[in-house]
Amino acid sequence: MIILQVKDLMNKKDTASKKNLKSLKNKAWKLFSQIVRQRGADKKGFNVCITCGVKKHWKKLQAGHFLDGRSNAVLFDMNGVWPQCFRCNFKSWGCLAGNKVVYTLWMIDKFGIEFVKRSIEISKTKIVYSHEDYRDLI
Repeated sequence: MIILQVKDLMNKKDTASKKNLKSLKNKAWKLFSQIVRQRGADKKGFNVCITCGVKKHWKKLQAGHFLDGRSNAVLFDMNGVWPQCFRCNFKSWGCLAGNKVVYTLWMIDKFGIEFVKRSIEISKTKIVYSHEDYRDLI
């Protein structure tokens, strides 16, 4: 009976820890996304989608990953995440799913082919962030 109670308590702590980790990740992403979308904005807060050139207020733009970023290796990479409009960034019918060809050409022009190749290799690795890692980002 006591063993079951300890396991239940440990599972509750584990669940709470995972929820806290997810909360920290969401906070870190929110701040990172704001920085990305505001970077390069004019005094009125307008910025440009790097793949189609549409000009919108930074709050109407998204932080678009050059390489899919949910593996964490490139999730918070300032050189690999730039402002994109919804149409270019979103993966749905009628949208361009990152507008990857144009994004790749833009990245090569901005950073060079060797940087792009290195970024692709880095994106293949998985990083597991800790609570402390997310707190450091915040």
